[in-house]
Amino acid sequence: MVELDNKIEVPNADIYRKLQENLDKLPIGFPATKSGIDLKVLTYFFTPEEAKIGTYLKWELQSVNEIHEIAKELNFTKQELENKLDTLAEKGSIRYAIRDGVKKYAADIFAVGMYEAKVNNLTLEFINDINQFEDEGFNIAFIGARFPQMRTVPVEKSVTPEHHLQTYEEVAKIIENIEGPIALFNCICRQNHDLQGDPCKQTSLRENCMGFGEDMQFPIDIGRGREITKSEALDILRKNQEDGLILQAGNAIKPSFICSCCGCCCGVLRGLSDLPRPIDFFHTNYYAQVDSELCVGCGTCVERCQMNAIKIKNDIAKVITKRCIGCGNCVTVCPEEAMQLIRKEKEKEIIPPQNSEEMYNEILIRKQNLLNKS
Repeated sequence: MVELDNKIEVPNADIYRKLQENLDKLPIGFPATKSGIDLKVLTYFFTPEEAKIGTYLKWELQSVNEIHEIAKELNFTKQELENKLDTLAEKGSIRYAIRDGVKKYAADIFAVGMYEAKVNNLTLEFINDINQFEDEGFNIAFIGARFPQMRTVPVEKSVTPEHHLQTYEEVAKIIENIEGPIALFNCICRQNHDLQGDPCKQTSLRENCMGFGEDMQFPIDIGRGREITKSEALDILRKNQEDGLILQAGNAIKPSFICSCCGCCCGVLRGLSDLPRPIDFFHTNYYAQVDSELCVGCGTCVERCQMNAIKIKNDIAKVITKRCIGCGNCVTVCPEEAMQLIRKEKEKEIIPPQNSEEMYNEILIRKQNLLNKS
């Protein structure tokens, strides 16, 4: 239990505290902080009136009628409530979807979710507050999930035929099997660093992130992202891989998004690379291996690795397996072809859930089990 100091003064703090407590129940929690920065962060996404509405939202999608029934004390008509929910959805503060022709709404996690919806609308004050919130608690909530929200998709060219890719591990198959529109977004992590005067060192591209499926029609319609074809999506993802970015897909056979991450901008990679065993927090079925007979110790792989998983020792590259997440970027740039990607033993392979709904349910179940034990 966090002892709250609330040193940061936030008007209507009691309302935002109730909202924080509600959001903390989601698959990826929204933790309280000693300084109260969590409440200030919420003011970027919710007015006090909207925060009251947010306390009634669940993780499961609900119709206006269902929400109106449990939030009668707010004294909104159904139309007034729908208008306010639509505003929250447009801001990206809540989830929105149409199911069987009915508009539905739900509370959303901070990342990947509310934070990413702020793309194209960043300020330095917002960035500084987000960084403080992450340092004071959110990063622990994110990586503390007992089932990762993301998984590594290896570079196709890095996998030899004998270590064939499964459909859910092959970027071309992932894109081929998408149903519904594909939305392309600016990378909020790189926008963040651009605004701070510390641009990405890995790529000059900024439209790096993608969302998939029918729920992407809404952000496309309001201009948060733009629709692209499957061919365009595959070309962009392959260019991202050429630039050395690591593809991190939603941890499902049919993922709802793919991020193209780097060690200098991505909050997830930067945070996990600081840990002694990053591999414990990634779902991946591969690891890199060096052929010492072919390696000449040129260091190309060291420069390419985003996880500091390769060192040169006695003029030979050495892979630190507890840091290697099996992206394959080192394999594609080795001039001596001394690097190869090895598939883990069958009993150690990880098969992701079928879709995002099953994935988040798995995270919730494990979170609840952990709480029950504590």
